[in-house]
Amino acid sequence: MAAAENPFLLDTGAWVAVRRRRFAERFATWAILAGAVLLTGVVLWGGFALFGALTHRSAGPAAPKVEAIVPAPPISQTPLVVWNGVGADGTAAEAARQLMLKKYPIISVGDAPDHSYMRTYVMYQEGDAAGKTAARDLIRRMHLDNAIAQPMDGVRKDQLAGARLLMIVADPLTRH
Repeated sequence: MAAAENPFLLDTGAWVAVRRRRFAERFATWAILAGAVLLTGVVLWGGFALFGALTHRSAGPAAPKVEAIVPAPPISQTPLVVWNGVGADGTAAEAARQLMLKKYPIISVGDAPDHSYMRTYVMYQEGDAAGKTAARDLIRRMHLDNAIAQPMDGVRKDQLAGARLLMIVADPLTRH
């Protein structure tokens, strides 16, 4: 059979090429569509992230919290309650004696609710800026290098008996 008699045999190579081209076009169309969807998602997600970042920064950078410096009251106006925080006999009494030598008024001396304190704490009443300064001043004057000044937590007013500061002693006070 001659090639001229059967046009189908002549077009076979061309027909395969056409099928391959159509497949490539379909694949390219789907690839472009999937890429467009993916790109749209990335742009939207990035836009939302950028919008969120802009709304959080729109107020400007947060101003540093400025703490008002309040002078410490005189030592004579800084009454203390001294508690023993380690359980060793005489720890709070010796600390109170040394504080009285520095002219601090001592309201009472006693034991802390538990004796597991690892550091000395000088506590002031929440919102008492002068008490906070007084606690830091006491730590500095008594050379309590490992002591921490912090607000009182879990201490009832009747336990303070009018004192401005509460000192829970864990380290012996050094004599300077």
